[in-house]
Amino acid sequence: MSFLFFYKKTIDNKLRYSNAYDNFSLAGYNLIYHSWIKKGKPVNIGWSVNADELIRLYGELNNESDCNGDEYALIIDFHPSSKNRIGIVEIERIHLFTHGIDAVAHWTPMMLELRGVFYEEEIEDFTPELKQSILENIDLQPDRQKIVEFLYLNGDEYSWNWGKNGMTNAVFLEENSRNYFRQFF
Repeated sequence: MSFLFFYKKTIDNKLRYSNAYDNFSLAGYNLIYHSWIKKGKPVNIGWSVNADELIRLYGELNNESDCNGDEYALIIDFHPSSKNRIGIVEIERIHLFTHGIDAVAHWTPMMLELRGVFYEEEIEDFTPELKQSILENIDLQPDRQKIVEFLYLNGDEYSWNWGKNGMTNAVFLEENSRNYFRQFF
């Protein structure tokens, strides 16, 4: 997956997204970790962060004071190496449950609330240049599909990074975290 920063603007009453050619990081000592710090390092309790908070935090961490959710979007290209399709979604909210002891995180299952932005399969004559051209200006449709994804981050011992290769798609939800996430369905 690629995590991309996009511009968003309204043109002719249509919301249009375009690639800002900048990346963001959720894992490691980046957006999720700094959000956890701002929330007071909650452990054994659920917490949430929305896209606007993440965008403002991105601006703070990168000394860009003009970052706000009205002008930018956090986009995930969920198959960037594909040779025939483009699939991108936008982060709306992330709900997390950090397991740990005394403000030390052991691990954090999370539910990402996403919204479809663009998906097209079997694109004829697909090239990286064509993909770049498509991502330059995307007019959004009003009926964008809502999507959820569950992932997890390892805790302090592993520097708030994703699980080993192939592990990020499996999350064990224990009773407390399961009860927290249940409210969002």
